[in-house]
Amino acid sequence: FVCADIGTRLAESTIIQKHMILTLPGCSTAAMECMRQYISELLDFIADMHTLTKLKSHMKACCQPLHEDTFGGNLKVGLAQVAAMEISKGNHRDNKAVVRYLPWLYHPPSTMQQGPKEFIECVSHIRQLSWLLLGSLTHCALHQGSTSCMPIPLDAGSHIADHLIVILIGFPEQSKTSVLHMCSLFHAFMFAQLWTIYCEQAAAVPSLQNQNQTEFSSSAILTGLEFWSRVTPSILQLMAHNKVLIPMWLPMIQSNLKQLSAGLQLRLQAIQNRVNHQCLQGQTSGAPPFALRKWLQCTQFKMAQVEIQSSEAASQFYPM
Repeated sequence: FVCADIGTRLAESTIIQKHMILTLPGCSTAAMECMRQYISELLDFIADMHTLTKLKSHMKACCQPLHEDTFGGNLKVGLAQVAAMEISKGNHRDNKAVVRYLPWLYHPPSTMQQGPKEFIECVSHIRQLSWLLLGSLTHCALHQGSTSCMPIPLDAGSHIADHLIVILIGFPEQSKTSVLHMCSLFHAFMFAQLWTIYCEQAAAVPSLQNQNQTEFSSSAILTGLEFWSRVTPSILQLMAHNKVLIPMWLPMIQSNLKQLSAGLQLRLQAIQNRVNHQCLQGQTSGAPPFALRKWLQCTQFKMAQVEIQSSEAASQFYPM
């Protein structure tokens, strides 16, 4: 009811089936008015590493193990959609809502502040942003062409990159200090993928802002490129700490397409063919982007499973 009231809907799943979504009222129910005062708590719920483990344990205790591995992820994405829509509607031109709910967004740690505390905070912030972007992209996938759900302004891209850099630079040392830190790279690279898709979606759909569509699209693409230009040096620096990673990446970094092995060329060509085929299907059918929805579902499941595994591993050392 809250999702429907704010202008979005939940994605179909094994838990929420199509006929259940269709039974929701099409008119306003004022459900969001009851929820609005709890947006900060909702964001804290999404950011909590142990939320999914607690939900899973509760479902087992209630003798309802069905969908225990997917329920938590679906719940987080649904709540993320609500938060993303609310922040988007409150941003306007001054980004007032995102500054209110995510006051740290434009203030990454400085070079002199990058210690254990800052590392933990950045990992938590990046995980929270990942769920928020997942909610935003899920809305976009379900409402093709919609730009009404862009909670994170594009001008925050460079600041977000700085948060990510703290994780990449600090990982070699900080990952040894806690079980929870071992999955920090997963969250960092997962966010990088989500932010890239987020920028691409912003560039691909019509803009509701008072500026030329071409300029907005160019700005979105440049935001994505700037993000990668800022984080790539830190990725290379991270690789220097691990001799196993270097042989895997050097052929791709130093060689052009003609110098790649036959196997790599075939894999790259297969990826390109698949992308072209999906683009052609999207242009002819006009159907919602199925490939994006499928990828988002897989990403949601991976993020949920990593959080559960990390929480369960941590609970062996630090009981909740």
